[in-house]
Amino acid sequence: MRRPPVLAVTGLVLAAMSIGLLTGCDTGSTHRAEAAGQQKAQDTMIHQIEALPGAKVTATLESSLDGGQNNIDVDALLPATATTAQLNVMADTIERTIWLSQVDPLGRIGLTVGRQGVTRRVVQRLYQDRQPLGVKYGPRPDGLAG
Repeated sequence: MRRPPVLAVTGLVLAAMSIGLLTGCDTGSTHRAEAAGQQKAQDTMIHQIEALPGAKVTATLESSLDGGQNNIDVDALLPATATTAQLNVMADTIERTIWLSQVDPLGRIGLTVGRQGVTRRVVQRLYQDRQPLGVKYGPRPDGLAG
């Protein structure tokens, strides 16, 4: 009765299964760490946009199966006396903040900028193709895709 080869094979199978399980666990923790990093990047970007001086700014970021990932909508209201040039500078600042953020991937980007007390927004911008932002602001940080 020779059983050592059976024990050896059983030991190898158990070792392989253990390595497979550990690798699977590591992938899960890596995915959770990436998700946490993205959540932090999203929160940071929204905080930076909403903290811009001289305007009341509201930013939202949504992802869905139908709409895609990281769709960003921003509405900014400047004082009633703001000039069109000031509205455009605010829109440019918001675009640049989004473009230089660590949010990845960037989805659709929509901006509306207007004056307090006026319902019609003076500046409206929508980017589904982000190539114009890359031309305007250069490459994204850390080699992130546009």
